[in-house]
Amino acid sequence: MPVRKIKKSYISCVGYFKSYKNNKQLAFESILERDFFTLLEFQNSVVAYEEQPLKIQYKLKAKNTRYTPDVLVTYNDGSQKIFEVKYQSNIDSDPKLQHKISVLKEEIARQMSLPLETFTDAQIDQVYLKNCIFLYKNAFIPNNNALTAKVLESFNNLHSPVSIKSFLELLSTKRTEQLRILPYLWHEIFKNTALVNMNKPLTMSSLLLTRNSYE
Repeated sequence: MPVRKIKKSYISCVGYFKSYKNNKQLAFESILERDFFTLLEFQNSVVAYEEQPLKIQYKLKAKNTRYTPDVLVTYNDGSQKIFEVKYQSNIDSDPKLQHKISVLKEEIARQMSLPLETFTDAQIDQVYLKNCIFLYKNAFIPNNNALTAKVLESFNNLHSPVSIKSFLELLSTKRTEQLRILPYLWHEIFKNTALVNMNKPLTMSSLLLTRNSYE
């Protein structure tokens, strides 16, 4: 549970992000935090993450103060990292913020033996992010075992890469049936992004790769 409740704001974007990986909703305080959550959903090394996870007491310029980190990320190997999510321009233009982050890195390492890293918009590949946002729209589709099985069986029979459009045509010649199947194909790609090239915009012309193509 977050230790600090995120309040409504008229000057920043706040809301809730439905996490597939955590099976719950997480609050965000900015579009950048929401984008960070989205990217974490696609990192295979990440098993869980939580917002506003804890508080620490520390001194800044001899003044006692409190700090609540933005995100705590837990990885497959059991390790954890704390992330402060900030726009790069805000960091670059604010020497006080730069100093605060520097002090916090030392304090969190000392008090909790955890690394603190900053995540900024400068680290985002916009094409990759847009692909993640698109695929995430298909994360929570209703279960349909028949359509899912049809997609997986056809994929397992592929021997060479084909476009998304051509793959659907292999499954059905009927447009209405193709439209029913398509969300379940995108859902399987969401679960295994190695099936496509995430560094290029995803379209119906994007190639669906066979396992031999990326193993």
